[in-house]
Amino acid sequence: MLLFTALVCCSIVLCMHEKLIVFSHAEDQEQVTAEGTEPMMRRRLSDDVNHDMDLEHVLHLATRTAEDTFTEDPSPFRVLFIVTTLSEYDKGTRGTVNGADRLKDLVLPLLVDGVESMVHRGWSVDVYLICGFEELKESRRQMIQDALPTGVGLEVWDDAIPYYYVKKFNQQLKRPDQTIEFAPHGLSRQHRFLVRDKLMEYDFFVAFEDDIRVTADHVVNFLEMSTQIDRMRRAAEHSPDGKARVEDALEDSRTVRGKSMDKARVGNDLVQDPMTADELRRLWPGFIRAEVVDNRGGPHQLLEGSPPALDNFKWKQFVPASMDYEQSFGAVDPNVCCDLDSPRTPPNPTKDDLVLWETDISATGVRHYPGEIGWAATMPVEDKADVGSYWSGEGNAYNDPSFKRPRRVDALLGQQAGWMATRSQVLYFHEHACPGGFLPHFDGKDWYSDSLQTRNGAVEFWSGGFQLFGRCRLNRILSLDPKRFSRQILYHSSNNKQKTKTRDKFIRLSHFLGQLYTVKERALKSLQGETTQ
Repeated sequence: MLLFTALVCCSIVLCMHEKLIVFSHAEDQEQVTAEGTEPMMRRRLSDDVNHDMDLEHVLHLATRTAEDTFTEDPSPFRVLFIVTTLSEYDKGTRGTVNGADRLKDLVLPLLVDGVESMVHRGWSVDVYLICGFEELKESRRQMIQDALPTGVGLEVWDDAIPYYYVKKFNQQLKRPDQTIEFAPHGLSRQHRFLVRDKLMEYDFFVAFEDDIRVTADHVVNFLEMSTQIDRMRRAAEHSPDGKARVEDALEDSRTVRGKSMDKARVGNDLVQDPMTADELRRLWPGFIRAEVVDNRGGPHQLLEGSPPALDNFKWKQFVPASMDYEQSFGAVDPNVCCDLDSPRTPPNPTKDDLVLWETDISATGVRHYPGEIGWAATMPVEDKADVGSYWSGEGNAYNDPSFKRPRRVDALLGQQAGWMATRSQVLYFHEHACPGGFLPHFDGKDWYSDSLQTRNGAVEFWSGGFQLFGRCRLNRILSLDPKRFSRQILYHSSNNKQKTKTRDKFIRLSHFLGQLYTVKERALKSLQGETTQ
């Protein structure tokens, strides 16, 4: 049974967690050095265990058949499904209807849909609901419990918004008489306390915002891609020169290679270059949010005009969508992400109904990675953290020599509204990848002495994984295989961005994938010494 004490004050949370979790003493700490930073002392959460084969084991647990449990260890694949929700009822902002029952009509159908998909695979799933509102009444809690499959545990942490002191950028109080107040943006941080508390009790953690559809298909695909990456990482470690290579790589006829235009260690023209174990360790299967075009209420801004906005997407002139991939490899499958039985979402979506708004081709590259990873797109990443790809703008593709690869451009970062990981991956975040750690306590110089200050990041820093893809230097990739790509799309089921964002931000996911195939074709031509134009 899940146990956790609902805590309302950040300082109380930290104090209570010292009682719940025994931290390692100073002699158990390890010194970690991130590239370009001073050595950091990191609290260890586990003994010195070799986690090399952990992903293989977890993938096997997640994908084995029911018959396998009769001949193997019968322990199930244990998943903690964490959902963070700010409001029980909509407030009428951001394209919502004031007073609409968000919990019953939006959050619950998503939660049940995702958990059922996992239970049907034989997984053992528990749900933890973190609520920003003051109290979840017993009748509402029972409504959730009754809707969940039999055997699924449910625990609720309501009134979970922490308190903090608003400070200046220099961390001084804004006023001498400053009083403590709510930190609503800090609600998205609270799931980290749960993960730390329950770290050794589960094999896998899923932590997302309340309007994101996450199913077993997403989890299995994530595990498969993570395992493929890790196999190449181990291959690089055991190779004579410490690198993994693309098998049957094409001849590279280029005599001149591109140079970095910012603080990246590599240029923007990497296609099939060998990769070190450290570079592979920083690859990560990413996700991208989508909405389903909903024209049930009448004319829609994305479908109007001549031509309609979705047929005249941004950068089309410079990077057209090559749609031949649909005949060669298959099309985007809308059912994987977005076929949801909910009163708020349009039924029976088609591939052309899925739209993207949080990044575009100008911030993206492609690369042929070693092993089964294959061809994948690279999402925006800090320049210093970039392990390299063939950027869509390479060769002056945008007809502007001054145009540089977008890095920390908020509108192009690709918010994914959460993260998922195995236990060993969480340990890697906390003990190696992330300055200051991934789990509590959030103290020390890496947090400017107060992790709730917006200098450390707002909601997306915690819930959307921006910490992972910024400060922790992970490189997100999206497979160019349409089957896998479809399983890296997350449904933003509030479906409200299409009402509140300008029409020029949107593109069909199928066209975006087509643009990536155009960049792939250009990358292959570059190996022959041909230019983009």
